[in-house]
Amino acid sequence: MKIVHAQTVLTDEQLAALKKKSNETSTKDALSIAVQHYLECEYTDMDDEM
Repeated sequence: MKIVHAQTVLTDEQLAALKKKSNETSTKDALSIAVQHYLECEYTDMDDEM
């Protein structure tokens, strides 16, 4: 498995909400949980129906 570094831009409010929702204090862990959830969630595989 190859590991890569990825970045994104978020507002302070978005990051705070993500940390609160994921119950994590670190940005890295909160983002990792969010990405993993997105990849596994059955509702995110809707073929652009959103």
